[in-house]
Amino acid sequence: MIQKFLKKKVIETSDDLRLQTELFAYRVAKHYNISLMEVNQMDIKTFQQSLSWALAVDEEQEKESERARVSSQNDNETISLDYGFLNEEEF
Repeated sequence: MIQKFLKKKVIETSDDLRLQTELFAYRVAKHYNISLMEVNQMDIKTFQQSLSWALAVDEEQEKESERARVSSQNDNETISLDYGFLNEEEF
């Protein structure tokens, strides 16, 4: 059921909404290294602020990972050099 939910792009049912809420709680717990019980005991404003920060930091980390990946691909490019001039008599 969870795997099926994770593949969805939109919330369609009340079960989807419940699972999305659980997913947000999981992300907050994982980000702050706390238990789900602690997350569930948060007041709504604290939870919303914690979730906002967790999502923003995750997004920045994903962007940085992508930049690093692209940079490493560019750093590993092979460039052909033409040393033909070394064979010329005037050199």
